[in-house]
Amino acid sequence: MLSEKEKNILNKIVGYSRRIEEKMKEVSFSSFESDLDTREIICFNLFQIGELCERLDDSFAQSYPALPWKDIKGMRDVIGHGYGTIDVKTVYGTVISDIPELRRYCEEILK
Repeated sequence: MLSEKEKNILNKIVGYSRRIEEKMKEVSFSSFESDLDTREIICFNLFQIGELCERLDDSFAQSYPALPWKDIKGMRDVIGHGYGTIDVKTVYGTVISDIPELRRYCEEILK
């Protein structure tokens, strides 16, 4: 059973994930690569997701191991401490394939 804290965190993760998916609709890699504003919006939302994952206890990650929670937190560290060195291909791949999976998994946990 989820605690209120966990429910709140997961709901926020779902919200940030939806914002990323909405913003990235029909955005090609070349558009993403050349549009600094879109990259900043996406990186902000990824950072927020990573921050929220930091607030989940280790026991939560062990109970729901289908996602690489440590890697999600790691993305936050990369964005927060090295924005000028972020690999655009990695970010694009993350938002196209991993964010929808993260959102669906969190929604499933919340059910």
